[in-house]
Parts: sequence; structure tokens; C-alpha cells
Amino acid sequence: HFIYELLQNAEDPEATEVTFTLTDTKIEFEHNGKRLFSLEDVESITSIGTSTKAEDNTSIGKFGVGFKAVFAYTNSPEIYSGKFDFSIHDLVVPSQEGVVRTNMDANITLFVFPFDHPSKSPEKAVKEIEHSLLNLGDNSLLFLNHIKKIEYICPFGGFGSLERFDHGNGHIEIRTNHINGAEYFSRWLHFQKEVVVREEDGKDHLCTIAIAFKLKEISDKNSPAPKWKIVPLEHGQVSIFFPAEKETSNLKFHIHAPFASTVARDSVRDCEGNEQLRGHIAELLVEALKSIRD
Repeated sequence: HFIYELLQNAEDPEATEVTFTLTDTKIEFEHNGKRLFSLEDVESITSIGTSTKAEDNTSIGKFGVGFKAVFAYTNSPEIYSGKFDFSIHDLVVPSQEGVVRTNMDANITLFVFPFDHPSKSPEKAVKEIEHSLLNLGDNSLLFLNHIKKIEYICPFGGFGSLERFDHGNGHIEIRTNHINGAEYFSRWLHFQKEVVVREEDGKDHLCTIAIAFKLKEISDKNSPAPKWKIVPLEHGQVSIFFPAEKETSNLKFHIHAPFASTVARDSVRDCEGNEQLRGHIAELLVEALKSIRD
């Protein structure tokens, strides 16, 4: 959840690349988002129950508990973006005291999270975050619109990455480089569409939904180009941009929609808007099967 919230903070300003740098005492997270922090962003990130994204149905940040998730690991996060360099204390109090910018690209946004939470030791924080980074699945990038590459550096010097390549016609490749040196890729057939959903506020919202089938290359001596076969997944996942870890679909492919979720964003709530989204996903599946047949 902590990792996904940071990725969300990079996806919304249209970052294409992000880097996690984990040390024994802190984790740093940087991204190349097109939009740097504004005063409105400072006010939003230091407030409770206020967000610049609440009316934007394409924004991931309108779902879940938001940036406050970082306070499970730190008491004093630091943010360096544009003309704003500050830390946050007591959840909501911004301060410039003791915050000094080092040499960094002016177009980069940097978050620094010292492991100074009284109820979680640095050793435990490192262990938990390292485990999450090493277990990032390829579908972490599957339903994002902007982030194409995630890099991470672990305390002992290990380096890993996930990178997305769009080959056209809905064919997506995710290349994973693990810190143990292993390299592998997955290939997906991706379908998406925009649908209108009436939410709890009584307003109609335009939402993007998607499904993704796993592909496997098949050999064909008579074809110079690679050929692909759809294969069933053992456990298809439900994503709200990122995988909802506790949600079960019983499908053999991945689905995504901006579902209304629990606060932790790990499962989907029962509500009319979600019922509408589920119906639209069924319609998209029918359209996808026709496209595959043709």
C-alpha cells in the first residue's frame, strides 16, 4: 500500500519514470512528473480530507487513504519539488526548518522518508519495504497511463526494474530485471474503453476500464514474425489502477476499473457505481472476444 501510494503520486502528474532508493535509515522516491508542486499541492498534502484530485475521476489519488500512508514509516517526510522544499510534522504541519536541497535536477520531484517512526524500527521498515519492492508484479504497470519504468535500489546495492513497452494494437510487454540478475518478460493483450458511470454524488463520470489477457509466444517455422497465443492466468487480479490485493475475481485474466474501494484500496466495496462498472467490463469482454475472433 505504501509503495502504491507513492506510485500514485507520480502517475497523477504524468511521470514516466520513478526510482526508489532504499538505505538502512530511509527511502527516497523520485519521479519526473510534468507538473511540479504548487502551493495548492502543499496545502492538499498537509491536510486531512482535502484533495486536489477529488473531482477528477481519472486521478488515482481520489481513491484510498492517500499520502498519509507514509506515516506508517516516518514522522517527518521531506518533499523537494519546484520552488517548494519542506518537511511535514505531526501529519499536517509543513516546515522549512533544516530542509536543504542538494544537487538535483530542477525537473525532478523528490520525496525523502527517514525511518524515525517510534513504533517501527528502521530494521523492520527496511525489511517490509524491500519485500514489497522485490515482489512488485508486472501488472503494477499494466493499467497505468504514464509510468513506463520503475527502478529500485536496495541497501546492499542490488538493483531491479520493471519497464513497460507498448507494441501497438493493444500488445504490451513488461520487462522485469530482478536484483538476483534474472531477467524475464511478459506479454499482454490489452483492451480498454471509456464508459459513463453515475456515482454516489448523482453525477455522471467518464471512467476508463480495461482487461488484459496473458500471451505466450508460439513457434512457427513458416512465419518470420512472432505469433502469440492467449493463455489463462491461474489467478486473474482486480486492479484499481494497481492490484487490489484482497479482491478475488475468479477470472483467468486481469481486469481494471476505477472501483470505489476500501480505505486501504485492497478490495472493492459493494455499491451501485461498482455494479455499473462490472457490467461495463462484461460488455468490454464481449467486444474483446469478437476482436480476437476476427
